[in-house]
Amino acid sequence: MDAPGFSPLPLRGFLLLLALAATLTAGCNSSSDPAVSEESAAAEARGAEIAEKMLAAYQKASSYTDHATYVQSYAYRGEGVERELPFFEMSLAFRRPNFVRLRFNEAIPGEGPARGFDIASSRSVTRASAAELPRQILETKTPTKLSTENFLPDPMIREIFNNRSISDVFPQLAMLLNVDDEALVFPNDEAPRYLDDKPLEGNNCHRIVSTSANGKRIFWIDAKTYALRRMELPLGDARRDFDPDDRYSNLSVWIDFKDPTFDPDIDRSTFLKEPAEGEFLVKRLIPSPPQAPPERLGEDLAEFSFETLDGEKVSRDSLKGKTVLLDFWQADCAPCKAHTPELEKVYQQLKDNDKFAFYAVSMDAPERVTNDTAERTLKNWGGSMPILRDPEVTSEALQVAGTPTLMLLDGTGKLQYFHIGQHRDPQQLANVISKVVDGADLAAEARDEHQQLTAKYEADIRAAAASGDVISVEVARPEFGKQELPQQLNATELWKAAATDVAKPGNFLILNDNNAAAPRILAVDGGQAIVELDPAGKLVARHDIAGNEATGNGFLRTTVDQAGNRLIAASGVGWQKLYLFDKEWKQTLAFPNDKNPGIADVQLAALTPDAEPTLYVGYRGGVGVQGVGLDGKRKWAIRSFNEVVQLAVAPVDLSNPPVIEEEEQDAAPQTRNLWGTSDRGLVFVLGPDGKPLPEIVVGLREIMHLAISPQAEGDAARCCGLSVEAPGVYNVVGFDPDGEVRWQYKLPIGEYTHQVERIQSVTLPGNRPAWMVAAPDGTIVWLDPQGQLIDQFRHAQPLTGLSLTNTPEAAILLVSTPESLKAWKLGEGAAKAETPK
Repeated sequence: MDAPGFSPLPLRGFLLLLALAATLTAGCNSSSDPAVSEESAAAEARGAEIAEKMLAAYQKASSYTDHATYVQSYAYRGEGVERELPFFEMSLAFRRPNFVRLRFNEAIPGEGPARGFDIASSRSVTRASAAELPRQILETKTPTKLSTENFLPDPMIREIFNNRSISDVFPQLAMLLNVDDEALVFPNDEAPRYLDDKPLEGNNCHRIVSTSANGKRIFWIDAKTYALRRMELPLGDARRDFDPDDRYSNLSVWIDFKDPTFDPDIDRSTFLKEPAEGEFLVKRLIPSPPQAPPERLGEDLAEFSFETLDGEKVSRDSLKGKTVLLDFWQADCAPCKAHTPELEKVYQQLKDNDKFAFYAVSMDAPERVTNDTAERTLKNWGGSMPILRDPEVTSEALQVAGTPTLMLLDGTGKLQYFHIGQHRDPQQLANVISKVVDGADLAAEARDEHQQLTAKYEADIRAAAASGDVISVEVARPEFGKQELPQQLNATELWKAAATDVAKPGNFLILNDNNAAAPRILAVDGGQAIVELDPAGKLVARHDIAGNEATGNGFLRTTVDQAGNRLIAASGVGWQKLYLFDKEWKQTLAFPNDKNPGIADVQLAALTPDAEPTLYVGYRGGVGVQGVGLDGKRKWAIRSFNEVVQLAVAPVDLSNPPVIEEEEQDAAPQTRNLWGTSDRGLVFVLGPDGKPLPEIVVGLREIMHLAISPQAEGDAARCCGLSVEAPGVYNVVGFDPDGEVRWQYKLPIGEYTHQVERIQSVTLPGNRPAWMVAAPDGTIVWLDPQGQLIDQFRHAQPLTGLSLTNTPEAAILLVSTPESLKAWKLGEGAAKAETPK
């Protein structure tokens, strides 16, 4: 979107800002006139009052509709005539709690590729389409709680705004979705001041102004209903986006809200979006293939006749046998001037090749720009390539619509490369020229590539097609069968925990502290306690999880703080809280305090050097991911993910871009990133500050769970994921950090019925790296780094906990089911069924 990066305005909290402003004014007012101070304070008080009433009107509304137009007003320098250009149009229908229909499209059709989107959210399903991505309708679950961060259901739609605040573009929706008295809808501007009342299309409006670093924002607020009717936007640095050539003497942008209506009766069909003929329901949006190469590419260029500065003729025929680059330029063309130094690099690199010629074709009329002026201009710009003049305006026959334009001809006179506008990559251009000099037919290659990309696009859309029902699916029940020990590994049962010690065994955490005589085994017991066992399976201690209402089993996470003290966090899928314990098992935190749709996953780690650990909390139901300090204070939150499934901490070498110099490597901060999965099926990546990084698309597979190998194993895939092929059909997928799929392994049919760590990176006896996978039917599968089956243990019961640790003597496998917790010794060689002592 070409709208500017507007700054937001604070609404809730105005009175606190006003009190602060009054304090500052009383102590630092540069004016000695009491009347001025009183007038300013009155304007601020009146502005805060009006803003509060506007926010209250939107918060109290049970439903709302409007239409809006984004308008650019301008006047050309020296002309003095004000013009208005509508450039985007929007319509909004909203009904609580989570019904939204939002259409946002360009107001001027035909000006380049269409842009905009249409979102329809009902109580359970959201469908969205983008004009840039034809024939696709994204279908997702509607978040339990809609917010300004999660109502746009896909990153490709969010990218339309270039990371601008949704509050800047949809202020009325931001106010409708704001129900938190402590949250600021528009948190960055100063407190508002009352200006005056003015009519707008027959409606008397209060006008208030708020100042930001980008300038002043003016709100026109209906004096009767307190609906927002116009918002004038501060341009600031964004003025360059609207006026790159500084042509306008006056320039302003505003949003006009037509027919804003509180509490209308909206038909339910408004919030439904049905696919039209030829459209697909998809699970994620697929980027469109690039535009087809220009039709002229590969054709013989029309006849032309130019002249050198010495008056010699240069024509198409005279240049045959050479690869020729023609740069069409004009003396008053700023982009031409800007890219001339870059083109000069190309010229200097290739000018000695007798198979290549480079000409700068001046399109200025000779009577306006003489040869001397043209030569001097190009030299001042940093160019030394030969100049051609166009006395007969033959460039019209070549369809040169403007400057700068680059055309590259091969030795037969065919057009092989065509670029309109400033060129910014001299090395890329030099590479293209060299290929044509060596005989490459780039036009044919471009057409072949476009056909392949188009075919892949069609296949991708069909592969991403949704089931048509994202709410209810038929669950395939697993068949557990009989227990079968591994065939290649020697599995010996060591012990079984007493049912009186662990009644409802869940997941494990094995602690190998340096100062400990033996590993400590921690297991979740029914969500109510953490049980500590010794290496022989005997009860050491039981630590209650005070205040936990969840009865389902959970998971445990651990790390050490800066002082080296052990921290342990407990939570579970669907739990309302996570619980943090210190080394003395004192419960130091229960987070969060507010009710939520349920926690999905938690990681406890320090992602930056010399920092205290942070709790990274992923939620279900549209809450997203939060970074939380050990004191329970949120550091950041991102709600772009509807249903978070899993979080994982990536190793340092997968989180930091590679550097060439060893000195730079030492100086580079060794941060780690947070990876995660959600119902979108892609791997999202967040920096330590919560900033989203490029997502990882693993082929066309929906990755729901993942594990990352702590270190590279030769050329093996570093990542392993669980992909959903259909309800109850899972494949294990090995992939690289860039998403390239290396291998896949199909698991037994069935749906998971219990919480369990589904994929882990482990080391088997013989120091063999492996992926350990918990299958839906209770089978434990071990795959080597290349995806080949090492062995499997058919446990014949649903798994609730799975972990493998290595001791100097053997590898110990811990397995829990709803009924038991057992430890097995794994060794090399054929399995032996032994009775534990």
